Amino acid sequence: MRKTLTTNTLTLIALCFFSLPTYGQYYKSRQYGATLNSTVYSSKYKEDKIRLDNFIKNTEYQTLSVRSNLYSTRLVFHASTSFSNRIDSFIQSLGYVTESSINTQNIDALKESQKEVIESQQDAIKGFEESIDIYEGDTSLDATTLVNRINNLKSRVRSAEQRIKSAEKELSVLKQTENLILVTLDLKDEISTPNGSNQKITWVNMPGASYSYLVVENPKLGLTHDAYAGYNLKYLFTRGKSYMELGVLKPITPYTEQELNDTILNTTKNDFFLVQFGQDFYTRHFGRGRRKFFNLYSGYSLGLLIPNQYNDAPQQTSGVASLNIGVEVFKSKHVLLDTRAAYFLPINNENRNTRGIMLNTSFNFVF
Repeated sequence: MRKTLTTNTLTLIALCFFSLPTYGQYYKSRQYGATLNSTVYSSKYKEDKIRLDNFIKNTEYQTLSVRSNLYSTRLVFHASTSFSNRIDSFIQSLGYVTESSINTQNIDALKESQKEVIESQQDAIKGFEESIDIYEGDTSLDATTLVNRINNLKSRVRSAEQRIKSAEKELSVLKQTENLILVTLDLKDEISTPNGSNQKITWVNMPGASYSYLVVENPKLGLTHDAYAGYNLKYLFTRGKSYMELGVLKPITPYTEQELNDTILNTTKNDFFLVQFGQDFYTRHFGRGRRKFFNLYSGYSLGLLIPNQYNDAPQQTSGVASLNIGVEVFKSKHVLLDTRAAYFLPINNENRNTRGIMLNTSFNFVF
């Protein structure tokens, strides 16, 4: 009895073909049992770069890509997941880790999906071949139509066979990578302020204001008051942070006109005009400036000190230096609020009676 191709058979073949999952729907790149992404800042970048090179050469890791310049290196490699702890310990030893994330992948589920692709395509091929057999025994169609339909089915068979090959290849790769960890390591030079020709400077434009309070260590009658305070303009121009600051310090308790009738008191310094350049450096152990709140830093400032006194007698301009430690109370991409304490040291023959502790609070914003 001659077989005929029914509408239901054609519908079944169409559904089988168009509903089949394709290789591209499952994977866009190679899959690993685990992935590790780390960013490390090193205070000894050149030495640690050599350590990293030796670590890769002397162990059973396969390097996939390397990009390096004077102040950063990106290394991508894979290794057996049994080395995960060793890799993590080595990365920690390189410096301050600002980012570290590890993700695991369910490779068994991916392998199962590829097996399903293979099985569904094999079923599709079986259906296509059965249809070809039916068409070849069908005498109701003209020769041209018959040849076109059979060729179309054979083309679908070839496509399904290609999908099977791709799925089998991916399945083989998954079996190789299910016990591997893919590591992407960014090693960077820790220093972020100018320090020679090899350093990268990140420029910013952050004007602002600050308030300073100076407690004189050894005030002297007729020379200095106990304390001075004043407002300053402060301009941050590198993310390091480098800044310029200028302002005036005036006595907290100035003398009255009656007191100034005393010839000794009217020689007292009644204000200091300050122009300073400063740099701050983040510590590697307390967030390295990447936290939103309470970033610890230390720094220095150098500048000029122009004093004035009540009797307007000519005064000599001198240098001034400060060492400070501070905390960024709050920092975002657009604003910075910080406070610091510094030892204020004028470089002149009166420094014993003008030096002291300087407290400062500042606010800067991106302009």
